Amino acid sequence: MVRCFVGIMVPDDVKASAAALQARLASSIKCKLVEPENMHLCLSFLGEVEEGRIEDIEAKLDAVAANYKKFSVEIGKVKFVPSESYIRVVVLEAGDENGMMEKIRKDVVKAVGGDSKPPHLTLCRVKLVEDKKRFVDDFSNAACGEKFSVYELHLIKSELKRSGPVYTVMHSSSLS
Repeated sequence: MVRCFVGIMVPDDVKASAAALQARLASSIKCKLVEPENMHLCLSFLGEVEEGRIEDIEAKLDAVAANYKKFSVEIGKVKFVPSESYIRVVVLEAGDENGMMEKIRKDVVKAVGGDSKPPHLTLCRVKLVEDKKRFVDDFSNAACGEKFSVYELHLIKSELKRSGPVYTVMHSSSLS
């Protein structure tokens, strides 16, 4: 069995901007930050997949990717998940003006299944927010503001280790 998901890896400049925002977050709350090397946009979490299914998933991702041309994604504002009153995760919204990201996400889920949420980049998992109102006030208008071009979708292996998850791109599907 292979624990995996379908996603888009983000470039180093986006990681650097997100990491700067993470530093501000970490000084305000107790949290587990996502390591910059693990930053990505998740399209569908597949969970534990039998190794015999991997080639089929790769072929289906290739077929989905072939239907799309490269496009630009903007990493936007901070969002509190599931809500401002109960913050468990802090993310950055991700999207594009033509809704391409959402269309691809839906096509990926239709083709390979999995658990999927609106596109986002996770900054941290929250352990404790002592002053929720102040935290929300301080960060509700914070944003990354970075844009990057998406050229491919990735099937990514997620190995859980004591030190945290290790992500490895198993397959890349190029957009047409």
